[in-house]
Amino acid sequence: MVRVDQGRKAMLAVSGALVAFVLLGGVLGRTLAVEGTYSFLKLFNEVLFLVRNNYVEQAKDDALMEGAYRGMLEALDPQSEYFTAQEAQRVARGERSGTADVGVVLSKRRGYAVIVSAMQGSPAQKAGLESGDLLLVIEGRSTLRMGAWEAAQTLQGKPGTEVRLSVLRSSEPRAEEMKLIRKLPGKSPLATSLPEPGTGLLRLGGLQEGDLERVRKALGSLKSQGAARLVLDLRSNAGPSVEVAVKIAALLGGEGTVAKVAERKAGTSELKAPPLPAVWSGPMVVLVDAGTAGAGEVLAAALRDRLGVPLVGEKTWGMGTVQKVISLPSGDGIRLSVGKYLSPDGKEWNGTGLSPDVAQARDESAGSEDLQIRKGIEVLKKGSEERKAA
Repeated sequence: MVRVDQGRKAMLAVSGALVAFVLLGGVLGRTLAVEGTYSFLKLFNEVLFLVRNNYVEQAKDDALMEGAYRGMLEALDPQSEYFTAQEAQRVARGERSGTADVGVVLSKRRGYAVIVSAMQGSPAQKAGLESGDLLLVIEGRSTLRMGAWEAAQTLQGKPGTEVRLSVLRSSEPRAEEMKLIRKLPGKSPLATSLPEPGTGLLRLGGLQEGDLERVRKALGSLKSQGAARLVLDLRSNAGPSVEVAVKIAALLGGEGTVAKVAERKAGTSELKAPPLPAVWSGPMVVLVDAGTAGAGEVLAAALRDRLGVPLVGEKTWGMGTVQKVISLPSGDGIRLSVGKYLSPDGKEWNGTGLSPDVAQARDESAGSEDLQIRKGIEVLKKGSEERKAA
């Protein structure tokens, strides 16, 4: 039988600050208590007491509370997370653990850090890492107690240095140990080609500052080479700049609503394309896969809703929240999802992803042929034939 004694009084003192924080709403200036909060905190106090007095090893209160904070935020969605005071200061200053990394965008899944996308040409991509692979251990540390930010920081370091990983691939039921060499991040992967006469392919592997002009020039180059149809490849494009995505949408479709932002209290607002002259006006398809996330999804959803552009490939990741970093009185901080991106027609994809209009899986046994590009070209040709028939 578990012994209940005066130690419970000590636990009341430990959880008292938490009770006051939630009931008074200190950090956000709220003064109204949440209905039913006390009963939850009473249960929390009971669990905390039992852990402190009966766990096989003595547990430290600060570690227990930090775990509770992290768990509370991660229970909301993979993008929300808790920062210690030291981490919060680094986040506020925009600090990195090094100038080099392995070229991945991370989130959380099943408690562990998970790869959303691996940038083309990055150490991670060259090692065969892909969307859905779990990073179980980074440099000897389990990612179970890391937020996505901390896991990303652990991957960073000096150029040419080594980072050790334990990876559970999405395609294999066993963990694999590997070592990657960090390298300096470069510009978003961007490439053009003409896979067939009259059909241009624009591969855009990211969305960051400077990409607007690069895309403008790339589209102009394809047109000068005779391209009248466009395959826009947004596979493994996880952003990060929604602002750049909105501007690129203007190049492809002119002015208008590119996305909407739904917030709990502020309601719904619109992100509108700036008055930039459209560079492309011909038929288009967009290639997407599980690595298409964030700003990449904003652009894909906008092109489908605004111009009726079909999405070809696989379901996207489903990362569509607006984040805000909030400082706490103790010096700690949280990153909280305060809004969701919606397509121009008001459709949400956060947590579910964008389903392609024409599904086409990758086929690793197909040799050098990219079946998703091939399917995109087929869709373009079919559309052209239907327009001629009409």
